[in-house]
Amino acid sequence: MRLALSILLFSASLAAHADGQATFRTDNTQVPTMTFAWQNADRGRLEAPGQPAHVLAIDGKAWGVANVAGRPVTLDLDALATMLGSNNGLANLGPDTVVPTRITALEATGQAETVAGIEGEVYRVSWEDSEGDARIDEAVLTEDPLVREMQDALLKGMARAMARGTGVTTQDDAERELDRRGLAVLRFAKDYRLESIRSDRQPDDRFALPSEPLDLQRMMRGLTGG
Repeated sequence: MRLALSILLFSASLAAHADGQATFRTDNTQVPTMTFAWQNADRGRLEAPGQPAHVLAIDGKAWGVANVAGRPVTLDLDALATMLGSNNGLANLGPDTVVPTRITALEATGQAETVAGIEGEVYRVSWEDSEGDARIDEAVLTEDPLVREMQDALLKGMARAMARGTGVTTQDDAERELDRRGLAVLRFAKDYRLESIRSDRQPDDRFALPSEPLDLQRMMRGLTGG
């Protein structure tokens, strides 16, 4: 799955933040759409519609929330990543994931494309992956302030919180280039496409932990008899 590539490649930094919600589609056919809600820059919620689990980012820390037997269960994702080790499933983004290390060229084609009702410009993106191999893809980028705000909350808040305990890092070189140009992504190849976005007040309880986090170490000691 190349969702990580899509959301880690593009970001922009804004001085002010509000609340909002966006849906986007990725190349994961098992999860055709994702919903991301944000409250300012430090609280985010990422989920797949109809699924009994979601991820919260609160002040730079990520939490997993799942419905188990009708009751909410909260997991500390940092603690889970530490317990599973550096080669765990949290860090393994999938066999098709290639994380970009830097953008080598970003060329406007002069073509326009409307995505989620927002007009953007088509770019040819040349970049290098983590193994140093050259890649070329097409992206639709925009200067729209709401998309830039969402992108900032998604990457600087949610993605970095999720990456903190997994060994996966964001790519500052790519971030700086898009930030310098004041651009954010509407579409990246066929892997990511913004479906809708709106700015509206998000209730505080959407970003609250519904239960005390599980003590994973204590649970594992119980399972192993330690």
